[in-house]
Amino acid sequence: MKKKVSMIAVAVIFVLGFIIGNGVYSLYNADALSYLSSDSSACNNCHVMNQVYADYNKSSHQSINCIDCHLPHSFVRKWVAKAQTGLGHAYHFTFDKDLPPNFTANADTKAWAQENCIRCHGDYAANSINPTLDSKHNKGSLDCLSCHQNVGHLRSF
Repeated sequence: MKKKVSMIAVAVIFVLGFIIGNGVYSLYNADALSYLSSDSSACNNCHVMNQVYADYNKSSHQSINCIDCHLPHSFVRKWVAKAQTGLGHAYHFTFDKDLPPNFTANADTKAWAQENCIRCHGDYAANSINPTLDSKHNKGSLDCLSCHQNVGHLRSF
């Protein structure tokens, strides 16, 4: 009986070691800690982002970080969004067989981009965009990306 318990313990330790070892290797190989930074080069860790990152480096917004446009700026919202988008990207790039991925913005990322355009370009936006955002225009209202969708990447994705 004692030998059976020790064999089970060895098997459990082996399996856990295998899982943890593969997890650590994957995190190291994916440069996972870079995603905790604000550095735009972290966005280029995946080869599917090469063209997006190359376009960003030629754009008028190359001097700001990706997260300045693509994530909310309050502390809690930023880290929740980083976790959600990061896990979503990891899942799709690992398990989704429909690659290359479709880089269309969802409702959250569109709202964050709009918020951040106004955060940096508020004086201009107040005079040109905000008049179209009143209640009678809500359905088809303009936002910054209606005209400037290519400003950060030189092409639509």
